[in-house]
Amino acid sequence: MLALTNARLFDGRTMLPGRHSVFLEGNRIAAIDEVSGVELKKRIDLNGMTLMPGLISSHLHPDFYKYTFENFARGEQLGKERPPGVLTIIGVRTCRVLLESGFTGYIGAACSNYIDPQLKMAIEEGFIPGPRILPCSHHVGTTSDANATRNWWQSFREPGIDLFGNGPNEMRKLVREEIRCGAQVIKVFASTSHAVLTDRGRRNMSRDELAAVADTAHERGVKVRAHVCYKELILEAIELGVDIIDHADEIDDEVIEAMVKAGSFWVPSLLFLKVGLDQKWSDSDGAIMNGYKALCRYLPVAHKAGIRILLGDDFGVGAGPLAHEVGSYAAELLAYAEVEGVSSADILTWGTRNGGELLGKPGMAVGVVKPGALADLIVVDGDPVADLSVFARPEQTLKAVIRDGAMVIDRLRSAGSRTPAE
Repeated sequence: MLALTNARLFDGRTMLPGRHSVFLEGNRIAAIDEVSGVELKKRIDLNGMTLMPGLISSHLHPDFYKYTFENFARGEQLGKERPPGVLTIIGVRTCRVLLESGFTGYIGAACSNYIDPQLKMAIEEGFIPGPRILPCSHHVGTTSDANATRNWWQSFREPGIDLFGNGPNEMRKLVREEIRCGAQVIKVFASTSHAVLTDRGRRNMSRDELAAVADTAHERGVKVRAHVCYKELILEAIELGVDIIDHADEIDDEVIEAMVKAGSFWVPSLLFLKVGLDQKWSDSDGAIMNGYKALCRYLPVAHKAGIRILLGDDFGVGAGPLAHEVGSYAAELLAYAEVEGVSSADILTWGTRNGGELLGKPGMAVGVVKPGALADLIVVDGDPVADLSVFARPEQTLKAVIRDGAMVIDRLRSAGSRTPAE
C-alpha cells in the first residue's frame, strides 16, 4: 500500500481544510486519513502540495492538429488532411500532452479512423502511456450537412471524420457499425453554428434520424452527444434523449429546466468563442458574440441548477490558445474563471467529478478522491482553487501523475518530498 501524506486535498468538489493522507492499494483509493491492519510499502510526504483527481477533458478530438478554417474553406475534410497512420501518431502525442498537462482522462467528441478505440486498446494493453478514455465515433451526419465538403468532386471513398447517411434505417446501421468498432459515445451534428460557417441552414438531420441514433445507441448501452446550438434543436435533442449537449449557444431558462429534468451533461466550449472574438474571426451574423454572451450569462445559473457542466473544447483547431500543447488546456479553465458567478472550485468540479460521472461506471468511480474510487490522481505544487494558472505551467507545478494507481509522471524528488526506504 502507498501512502500520500501531508497533502492539501481537493476531493472533486471542494478543498478540504487541513492536511490529509490518502492510501492507495493497487489501482484504487483504499482510505483517507486512517488505515489499519495493512503494511505500508511506501510513504510519500507531499509537504503541503495539493492532491486531487486528475482532470478530465469531456470534449476531445485526439487527431486534430492545426486544422484551420482555411482548410475547411478549401474543402479539405477533417481526418483526410494526413494519412491515417500519421493521424494516429498525432493521437498518441495528444495522449502524452494530456498526461503532462494533468489530464488523466478524456471523453471523445469524434475522431477519424477509429483512433479513439485504438488508443484505448493500446493504453490498456500497455503499449503506450495515456489517459483513461471513453471512445467516440466518427461524426455521424447526413448528406449535404454542414460537414460535407463543398467540393463535391473531391469526395472520398473512405471517410475522414465524417460519415453520412440518410433516413432512420441508415442512421441505425451507421450507429451499430460504430459501436462494433469500439465507440462508446456516438457524436452527431444536430445543428450548425458555434462559429461553424455554413450556408446549409440550421438543422443538420431530421427529427426521426436523430431519434434513430439515440434509440439505437441506448439499446446497446452507448451514450450520444450532439453538437447543437439553436434553442429549438437543443430542446429537441434533450427530448429525444441525447446525453451530452455540446455548445448550446442559445441556452436560456427553458433549456436549463429541460436539461435538469433530463439529467443532461453540458459542454459549453466557451474558449472557442472567446478565441474567435479575440482573433476577430468573421462574425457577420453575430453568432460568436451572441453565443459568448449567452454562455457567460447562463453558466452560473446552470451550475446552481445542478446541471453537470463539463470541461472540453475544440483543441487542435489552429494554433495558439487552442493548440494541443503542454499547458494549453489551462486557457479553457482561465476563460471560465472570467465569468462572473463562477468560482475556481466550480471549474475544477466540472473537470473532475462531473467528467468522472461520464467516464466511470457502477463500481468504478472516477474524478473523485474517496475510498473505492480509481486512483487517477495528480499532485500540484500550489493551490489550484486559489490560482488556476498553475495548470498553465505544468512543467514547474505538476509534480506527479498517477494513472490507475501507477506513477506515470514523478517529479516529487525535485519538489523536496520525502520517500523513505521501504
